[in-house]
Parts: sequence; structure tokens; C-alpha cells
Amino acid sequence: MTKTKGFWAALAAFSLAAAGFSGYAMYTRLTIQFADDTVEIRRQPAPKVPLPEEAAAEPEPAPRPAPEAAEPKEEPQKQKAVKMLFEYKNASARRVSVSGSFTRWKDIPMSKKGGAWKAEVYILPGNYLYHFTVDGKKTLDPGKARAPVGESIAIVNDEAAADARK
Repeated sequence: MTKTKGFWAALAAFSLAAAGFSGYAMYTRLTIQFADDTVEIRRQPAPKVPLPEEAAAEPEPAPRPAPEAAEPKEEPQKQKAVKMLFEYKNASARRVSVSGSFTRWKDIPMSKKGGAWKAEVYILPGNYLYHFTVDGKKTLDPGKARAPVGESIAIVNDEAAADARK
């Protein structure tokens, strides 16, 4: 059976559409995954360099006051990590750990106390994705909201830090 040009054109169009859909799906998952990993870049204007014709026409600019005369700026306060308690209730589990974007997805073992598995982790304020690993299987936190990428969401704020200091 010989394939016609129409068949090959349809196959190429279908392959292109499948590749585009796959790329878009991966892009949306990655943007959700890295939504909190933003970098702030501040633009600083470059000093204007006059052209030779402009340099002769413009007078010298007045000298700026010394920076010592300006009032000293207050240093920004560093954010303090908040002690966050992760708890998973399952008395029959043999081994439970928690991992998330706050640990770069490395498992932190949890200890069993009275039928519940607990772990205390110090985290900076923000929103984080995480899950529990129960006997080798990924399990979401039943009491927390879920992200579209299939992870639980932990919201750590400064109010929790104030409560933890009391």
C-alpha cells in the first residue's frame, strides 16, 4: 500500500499538534511549580553618554552632594523561619515522611506519637507544595487544599511566626 502526499501531510499536522499540546501542558505545570521561585530584578538606568556634538554644546553638570550628607537608610529586617508542624494520622503506617518545595523534595522522616506521625520543620513565610510518603507511596494531606499539579499546599505566614514566639 503506497502512502499519498495527503497522508503524510495529515501525519505531519497531527504530530505538530501533539508536540504543541505536550509543550503547552509541560509549560503550565512548570509555571505552577515555580510560581513562588521568582527573582526580583531592578532596573538601573545607564548613565547617559553625550555624543561629541552634544558635549560641546552642554555645560558641565553641577556636582552632586556627598552621599555622606544623606540620612542613613534602615537595613531591611530579615524574615525569620517559622516552626511548622506537619501531622499525618495513620496508626497502621510503618514509615512516613514529608517532602516538599521547602526541602527541595527531599524526604524528612516523621516520628510516631500516639497514633499520629509528626515532624517539625522550620520554613520561611510563603506558600509551599508538599506531600507525605506513606510506606513508599505518595499521599496528599487530607486536611489541606490541593494545587492543580496534584500536591498539598502549605501556607506559612508571619502570623504563625508571631504565635510560635509566644
